[in-house]
Amino acid sequence: MARSEKPAHSRGHTAGVVGAVLGLAAAGTAAGVALTRIAARRVAAGGPRPADLAGVPEARLRATDPLGGAARAADRSALVQADDGVLLSVEEIGPRDAPLTVVFVHGYTLSMASWAFQRRTLGAELATANGHRPRARLVFYDQRGHGASTRGPHEHSTIEQLARDLSAVLEARVPRGPVVLVGHSMGGMTIMGLAALHPELFGSRVVGAALLSTSSGNLADLDFGLPEFLTRVRATLLPVAAWTMRRRPAFAERTRRLAADIVSAATRALSFASSDVDPALVHYVDAMIAGTPVDVIAEFYPALAGLDETGSLAPLRRIPTLVLTGDADRMIPKEHSELIADRLRDPEVVVVPDAGHMVLLERPDAVNAALTGLIRRVAAEAQAGSLRG
Repeated sequence: MARSEKPAHSRGHTAGVVGAVLGLAAAGTAAGVALTRIAARRVAAGGPRPADLAGVPEARLRATDPLGGAARAADRSALVQADDGVLLSVEEIGPRDAPLTVVFVHGYTLSMASWAFQRRTLGAELATANGHRPRARLVFYDQRGHGASTRGPHEHSTIEQLARDLSAVLEARVPRGPVVLVGHSMGGMTIMGLAALHPELFGSRVVGAALLSTSSGNLADLDFGLPEFLTRVRATLLPVAAWTMRRRPAFAERTRRLAADIVSAATRALSFASSDVDPALVHYVDAMIAGTPVDVIAEFYPALAGLDETGSLAPLRRIPTLVLTGDADRMIPKEHSELIADRLRDPEVVVVPDAGHMVLLERPDAVNAALTGLIRRVAAEAQAGSLRG
């Protein structure tokens, strides 16, 4: 009898962590389902463990680069110190004196490497003047605890702190000139947090924004399309699993490797919608996830699950704003983007067909076209304003 109870207990813990990961994914990105087959294979083969993969994103992801080694190299890199001492890894493409700067803010459990396709295409189009295309500098950074950035105290795992980090990046790397902010998932929430923290920036420094696959709240109510029974089970297990991920991270790391085969399929299903998605893209997301410690995932969960940034949208009504989502996003359904758009003034709304939560990787051409359109619109308005001045 004792021998049969032990596996059941183990399965209970595993189910708890899986439930937590699914819940955490609801709060930010499909990357939250961080229990991946690839991580398990690396460990089984004696390869690097997730904790060993937190180096520079390009170095970590080179072997799984979906661009086939064609990722645009940074023109400059820097470390920006946040107000609590955390060091944020920043990379830039394009001339320092460009008349416009575009800052990219990535999602939960990802890194700046998630913008690989935008980095390549927009870098080529905007780094130098080309016909009617505006010239812009692109700035990418890793959020705290993600990618190559360092970690802070667990109590600073909040949207407000992420907004302060974004403010620090702007102050250090973009001290003057107009800025367009582009955020995916938790990155979009970070932009809303900045609007709450510094509403005066919107319409003066921040002249445009893009909110991709994001939400202003009610994330804890998402069900991922699961049956009601499974949703209730997840809600019951989540607090215990999140506690385990924070308090016993080594155990949680082992558990996520044991559960990798179960959730690897979920990673693909919840991240992508198309049936012909390149396995290299799934591998690419897996590699980013593997570099995010489980306790970092757990530490951010309360802030994301309890998110309510609806009141922070008012400053964005002053600027051109793009709201983009995949039509088959099971992580943060398109209805969340529609609610955001309803609270803005004349936003551009783009619903990308046959796309899931990782639309920026799954349908990069559509995302790049929408971002280019926003940047052109902002640049044209800025030029018209200077002429009127």
